[in-house]
Amino acid sequence: MKKMVSGGTIAIGVLSAAIAMGQAKKAPATKLDLKEAKASLESSEPARIETALVNIRMAGKDGGGRQATKDVVARLEKGLPRELLKKALETLADLEDQAGVPGCEIYMVHRDAEVRIAALKCLGAAKGPAATKSIRAALGDVDPRVHATAATLLGDVKATDAVPDLIVALDKGVNEAAVSVGMLCAPAGGECDQLLNRMKSKPLDVIFSGLQQVLARKDVPDDHKKKVITQVRELASAKAREFLEGVKKAWPPNGSKPVAEALDKAIKDLEGAK
Repeated sequence: MKKMVSGGTIAIGVLSAAIAMGQAKKAPATKLDLKEAKASLESSEPARIETALVNIRMAGKDGGGRQATKDVVARLEKGLPRELLKKALETLADLEDQAGVPGCEIYMVHRDAEVRIAALKCLGAAKGPAATKSIRAALGDVDPRVHATAATLLGDVKATDAVPDLIVALDKGVNEAAVSVGMLCAPAGGECDQLLNRMKSKPLDVIFSGLQQVLARKDVPDDHKKKVITQVRELASAKAREFLEGVKKAWPPNGSKPVAEALDKAIKDLEGAK
């Protein structure tokens, strides 16, 4: 059955679905029954535990979910099967509550790398000094996926005090550390120079990923940005020109004019570079 509308046709089923979607968007957030969630988490029934975790996540950090943080942590302390364990850690990550840090930390030494990654993301969402300390420690994890995640998270949580650790990790082959160093390094203290100093000893794509962050930052002085551009230009390679062209293409219209001019000059100097 179809209904004619202004020379076209709209299937009633589609129209009904659209109305239903509109109503769903207006539906209030799920209210968490904290007493029931606590009882379910304490049970020995996997289905009840999973339902409780789902309900806590649906309530969200601003809808009462954070009231259950301590209960999720208590359940993690007692232990859970692997899949429920990951879901519990993901639930804490959604709550973004520093009170959840103890529950995340327990599993940073779990034998399963996927669980350690979930614990790391849990810490990254919680933030705070205690969480950052554990994330820094994970830079030395034997699994590449784990230490790569740790390096990325340190940039995300703006852990400026972790730059020395990130540089050590970069030297040990944790390439993801370059981006976080670029995001966090202090130009005045010589930290950002650590990336420049490694252009001839590390893969250029890796170092350029960090330098791109340095050049994009508003808190980095123009003089330092021009220093970066000059040293990249001195590589005299097509890859250096390609990198600078990418930076120039992304340069904001209201960005520093002196830096933009330095980019233009360096790109022109590198014409024909191989």
